[in-house]
Parts: sequence; structure tokens; C-alpha cells
Amino acid sequence: MRARLGEGVKVVHARDLRPNPTDRKLWTFAEEHSLVIVTKDADFTDRILLTDAPPPWVVQLRCGNLRARALLEFLERQWPQILILLPEHRLVLVHLDHIQALG
Repeated sequence: MRARLGEGVKVVHARDLRPNPTDRKLWTFAEEHSLVIVTKDADFTDRILLTDAPPPWVVQLRCGNLRARALLEFLERQWPQILILLPEHRLVLVHLDHIQALG
């Protein structure tokens, strides 16, 4: 199941980067390809706060334990607002009831 984030948006899932990529490998891949890391993991959030400039950018989903389909639907609904924030912010935190942009 892949997120549908709009025409022209390329989605690369961590599982596409074999074998079992580490956080460092995911970060490096996103950095080399100017990608956005979308995660529920706070490790990437912590890391972006320690760097000076993007890429990569980080979108952390703070929406609790949703089933996969519900999580994708949630992300798809929020994506237009996230796209507006990304050019000016390195970190976007997406909560169930609001979105925060930092950096």
C-alpha cells in the first residue's frame, strides 16, 4: 500500500532500499536525492534538529497507533498543508488536530 500524495510526487518506501536500511542509510539516501523523510520515529526529528540545513526534510507523524490504511489516508489528507510548509521549514510535526512547522 502506497500513499497517493499527488501527481508528480515520487514515493520511495524504506523497504525499497534493500537490505533493511539503517536510519543512517535512509538519511543519506534522502539527502542525496533531496527527499522528505516521512516517519513516526522521533530519531529523525532529533537528528534534523542537530543539522544546519536541508536536505533532507523530515515530516514526523504524531498521530498515535493507526492501522496502515488509516495512516495513509491521514497523511494524504494532510499532505497539501505539509507541502505548503516544507519550502520554509526543515521539520513538520503532524498531529491529529494540528500541524507544527519548525526550522
